[in-house]
Amino acid sequence: MWAFLVEQPNLPYTIAFACVLALGVFEALALLIGLSMLSALDQWVPTDVDYDADASVGGLTGIAGWLCLNRLPLLIWFVLALTSFAITGYLTNFISLSVAGMLLPQLFTLPIAIVGSAFACRYLGRVLADHLPKNESTAISLDDLSGYVGTITLGCAMKGMPSEAVVRDKHQQKHYVLVEPEISGVEFASGTQVVLLRREGRVWSATRFDN
Repeated sequence: MWAFLVEQPNLPYTIAFACVLALGVFEALALLIGLSMLSALDQWVPTDVDYDADASVGGLTGIAGWLCLNRLPLLIWFVLALTSFAITGYLTNFISLSVAGMLLPQLFTLPIAIVGSAFACRYLGRVLADHLPKNESTAISLDDLSGYVGTITLGCAMKGMPSEAVVRDKHQQKHYVLVEPEISGVEFASGTQVVLLRREGRVWSATRFDN
């Protein structure tokens, strides 16, 4: 078994599995002293994104939504991604060894493992998210964000050409939404603070925040 795990074609999957074990150990030690990597990571990673938005407006946002990155805590998502990557790679090489008596080169197994990991995040991630305990007291509907102040994060928002903004609700949870100026002729550059007014489909109308 050990010889199989440390064979050159299996090294990426062994490293991935070792990372999972290391994450578990570090998280356990951190919890003993009252800290948590999970809580620390969630401070700077988007935890609630309006992924109903058109993926063409923010390609990375759409991909992250498909991979269920918005529905799982970051640390859990990493564990799922790395574990499924390792299992897919091991399984591919085990089948190859059983059928052909040889391990496949990484050139062939890595793409298979990446695709397998992506589909695991997509489908197993959805199942896992449905069974994770949820704190209902901090849940907030996107429609309840009206009146909140957001900050433009990407591009320049114009009427008819929305851009992405980050908004923190009363629970300090992040929401990434699409916004556009309420009237034509106004532009919101990256870093501009805006007030959300109303949501029409996928896009929020907003006005510039004036202190």
